[in-house]
Amino acid sequence: MDVIISAKDLRDALDRGDEGIVLVDTRTEDAWRESTIPGAVFLNVYDYFVAESSETGVETMAADGWKAMRDAGIDRAARVVFFEEETGMRSPRGLWFHELAGLAGGMILDGGLKAWNAIGGARAPGTGHPVEIDRAPSGETRPMPPGFRRDLVATTDELLDPATGVDILDTRRPTEFDGSFAHDCCARSGRIPGSLFLFYEDMLEDGLYIPPEDIRKRVLAAGLDPARKIITYCHRGARAATALYGLRMAGFDNVKVYTGSWHEWAGDPALPLETGAAD
Repeated sequence: MDVIISAKDLRDALDRGDEGIVLVDTRTEDAWRESTIPGAVFLNVYDYFVAESSETGVETMAADGWKAMRDAGIDRAARVVFFEEETGMRSPRGLWFHELAGLAGGMILDGGLKAWNAIGGARAPGTGHPVEIDRAPSGETRPMPPGFRRDLVATTDELLDPATGVDILDTRRPTEFDGSFAHDCCARSGRIPGSLFLFYEDMLEDGLYIPPEDIRKRVLAAGLDPARKIITYCHRGARAATALYGLRMAGFDNVKVYTGSWHEWAGDPALPLETGAAD
């Protein structure tokens, strides 16, 4: 199934009464309550941080995401469409969590509400119970999703092991890549050694994904090898998901997200880093 759906195709499907479509607003709860696509549920996919990018950590994250999918009522839907104001870093992250749980039929509304508004799509206040991906209370173990997609997520050990044969793609801003900017929550600035660079927004234009052939040209120019595995990262794993789906549309199928991303890497002084312009 395609990764993205246009606003027109979504409206046509809704007008036909296609069964099994669930709309998921990934913006803020306040924005959803004020105005959204009629019938959309709210799911906060953005504020979750993985505890650690170990085997146990990524399994726990998948269990947390799956619980939220069930709570939002989208775990058995035939088609789930994630959207935000325009395609950015939230709706792709929602789709990534959806796929991580082994669920099929997920898509991104390309262009988000901006594209929906442009075709005169209906809007209504959001109603119902908001859902957030969160961590389990201390002492509680959540069940793993039966279809857990381990192939979509990378651990810290995978980045440290040269035998894995991967290209590492930094999707942050240039100033984050060279270390001249640091988030307040990060103890260090810089990048993971050996990282290639392509800003995630270079796969987007006017809130839409650019054509796959154009993504492919930019990705190849950045130095990525289609024959190798690719691990994307950013600050917290959101922009990296946007890049993952851009890469998939461009024909790169073996892509994972290092969901701990720079926030986790920077917090461990034992992990190496690079700063300055790439060689």
